Amino acid sequence: MLSRSLAQTLSLELGQTVFVDNRAGAGGMIGSAEVARAAADGHTLLFNTSSLVQAPAVSVQKLYDPVADFTTIGSLGRTVMPFIVPKESPASTMQEFVEYARGRRLAFGTFGAGTTSHAFQQLLSDHNKLEMVHVPYKGEALMLNDILSNQIACAMGTMSTLAPQIDARSVKALAVLSPDEVEGYSQIPTFKKLGYPVEFDWRGGFIGFFGPPKLPADVATKLENAFTRVISAPAMQAVMKQNFVVGKPTVGRDAAAEVAATNTAWNNLVNKLRIAVN
Repeated sequence: MLSRSLAQTLSLELGQTVFVDNRAGAGGMIGSAEVARAAADGHTLLFNTSSLVQAPAVSVQKLYDPVADFTTIGSLGRTVMPFIVPKESPASTMQEFVEYARGRRLAFGTFGAGTTSHAFQQLLSDHNKLEMVHVPYKGEALMLNDILSNQIACAMGTMSTLAPQIDARSVKALAVLSPDEVEGYSQIPTFKKLGYPVEFDWRGGFIGFFGPPKLPADVATKLENAFTRVISAPAMQAVMKQNFVVGKPTVGRDAAAEVAATNTAWNNLVNKLRIAVN
């Protein structure tokens, strides 16, 4: 929804057609690599989340360098991720969940191996000295189906997908991976508020807009200015709010610094957890 909304409003802003070409595969690396190899003329661009840096960090196959092989135009903000359990779960707080999980080999669901969902639930398991078992799914929909039917003990996904289930009390949200409380969901504590260490104060999850490497300065500036105007428009702000995009948008060097910092933090985390995807 975010990419298509951005494309529609950029078309009006730039006075030319902007269309979305979905390129799935390898955790998003296939599509990202297409842009890394594209001509630096501003006509082939990339809309991607922090999977831009996450996928190559856990993959044996390195199709690009997430920092050197792109020109960062801007970032809409960050995503937040709630940690949920089925409504049938005996736990209604994170402390209760940890106590329930201790001594049991509970299954935790993710929307893919090597993702944020995977890393932070593994970190949660390791931090609390649990023996949880990872169950990767091909996307959030399948993961959600199994948590709703009480087939897995817990899961972590995007707020935009899980909020309707939280609102309907179909699942219980015990914590949220975010540096700050989520507007309208102050009843869900952050991991930081629950006393978890600094690794859980995750400021990654960027939603970025990129061009090929060495994009000419005049082209980059034109795209940055258009991006700034588009994301400041009320219509785009409404779409961002609907999709729980939090934090302050950034452009140019500030956005590039955000991507580089996320890349460093993510590599440190997956190396600590020894996460790799073949």
